[in-house]
Amino acid sequence: MSDYYNIVPWFDSKEWNKVYMDIYSPSSTELTKEDALELLRVWKARSCILPSGIESTLTLLEVSIQDIKSFDAVGEQIMRLAYSTALMRFVNHMLDSQTSKGSSLYKAAQNLGVPDWMIDLRHETAHGNVLPSIELLREATTIGFEWLKVNYWDKHKEIVKDYICGYNYLKNDEQKRVCILMNFCFTLSICAHTKLKIKKLADIPDKSIRKSMIKDIQELFGDSVNLSNLKKVTILSLINLINTHSKRLLKSENTDTLVTEALLGKDSLFLSMDLFNFLNEHGSRKQYSLSKHYVHCFEILLTYLHTNDLLDNFVIELMTITQNCEFSSQKRRLAALWTSEILKALKKSSQFVKRMNNQKRRLAALWTSEILKALKKSSQFVKRMNKNSSHYMEKKKKSELKSLFYHWFPNERGCGLLLDLFMPIPKNLTSINRIRPFLSTYNVYLTYFIKDILNILEPPLPAEISEKICDLTTIIASPMKEFDKKEPNKVFTVFDVKVATDKHFANKVDEEIEMYANAPDSPNEPITCGIWKLEIFENHYWSKCPIGKVPASLQVLPGTTDKEINEPMDIETS
Repeated sequence: MSDYYNIVPWFDSKEWNKVYMDIYSPSSTELTKEDALELLRVWKARSCILPSGIESTLTLLEVSIQDIKSFDAVGEQIMRLAYSTALMRFVNHMLDSQTSKGSSLYKAAQNLGVPDWMIDLRHETAHGNVLPSIELLREATTIGFEWLKVNYWDKHKEIVKDYICGYNYLKNDEQKRVCILMNFCFTLSICAHTKLKIKKLADIPDKSIRKSMIKDIQELFGDSVNLSNLKKVTILSLINLINTHSKRLLKSENTDTLVTEALLGKDSLFLSMDLFNFLNEHGSRKQYSLSKHYVHCFEILLTYLHTNDLLDNFVIELMTITQNCEFSSQKRRLAALWTSEILKALKKSSQFVKRMNNQKRRLAALWTSEILKALKKSSQFVKRMNKNSSHYMEKKKKSELKSLFYHWFPNERGCGLLLDLFMPIPKNLTSINRIRPFLSTYNVYLTYFIKDILNILEPPLPAEISEKICDLTTIIASPMKEFDKKEPNKVFTVFDVKVATDKHFANKVDEEIEMYANAPDSPNEPITCGIWKLEIFENHYWSKCPIGKVPASLQVLPGTTDKEINEPMDIETS
């Protein structure tokens, strides 16, 4: 849809549609056509320059009604002259777009579907000594009406809209185009699935999907794609087409936001549980991974986002969804699984790019050595060859790059998503400052992708710190799994932290516990100690203990009972 809006002579779209129905409706009569003619004259009074289709309709309708009402009064010769003038203006107006490019009237008529004999009729009326017969002129006028219906009125009926003040039409158009593009990418991803064995548009068995794809192609690319023979339109050519036109299709300043809204909005398919349950293999479901066949359904879409630097905002939004309690637990878990899958794929691309760069440097060194040995040319020639060699690997086809990737990393074959192997990881995802809010906020689904996001940080965190973050995340995300379910209300003290962090102190405590356990009067059950272990004071009322105090820190006076020790204490304030 065009980004430009024009002032038009009709009051609103309702008035435009009334003229259309009065002329072309199956129930239209001579009276309704007269009403349409009156409105067309009003439009002409409002604007001296009308669109060519409306101008030609006005001219032909005027002479046609005049023929019906006043033929006997004005005579046949006058009517023949009026028809001839109207048809001449019709041909000139409607073929002007083609003749202005240098085409002849006959060639223009052939391109636009106007019969050749109407061009002959136009020449005869303009240059001949005798005007055509009234019957031939009436027949030509009827054909002209039908041509205008198909080529002007029907085409504009769907796009004539009312302008609303204050409404951001440009943003709406951008949003609509992005939604169509994302839907088209998703459909291409499904069709490209190896299990479906779809190579061409004609191979798509579902007629509604094929019709939807054709509509999307026309919306996105117009007449630049020849859809006359669907057997010649391949899925691969369409994938190349969206990559070629990506700059034009994604020209908005906030494209990344629009893309994220289109893919992760309320009615999006990406996080659809119905689609997940339908496509994900029941026999291969795992707690922390997605089925490879389900992932493959989105590979073209995600690769497109990666290639066009749109994956950054998309992944951040996925992580945000895992924290949002407004979504169902199933959808949050699916968002976490997708985050993990995409981060792993980005890590693969990063490893491939690093190894590719090493290969380039090695290849450049070999070329340098060979050139120096064989030709002993100047350093400028060597630099030029080095520059040329840097492009050697980039010219390989994507299929060859995938083969090379699996040759270098054979264990990755068939192990999930593979994105654009030439693209680096988005910088925002490699920054600890950007992802810190997700690491420091409670999120039960963080365990699904914590390792993957730590693996892509630049510079990388020390292994010990990464391991501690992962352990802490596991404890926070699933506290009940770490404790004995029979005693859920456990309280832990500073003593436990010291045991966990101070090895010398822990060893000393272990020795004391061992001595106590070996004593003759020791209890039957052994006393354990360490991180997250139960405090041994089992007979105290913890809920009544003052804030900042534990029973062990309270001094027991002679004659004081346990109940008195645990009574709330008044805190003096200064």
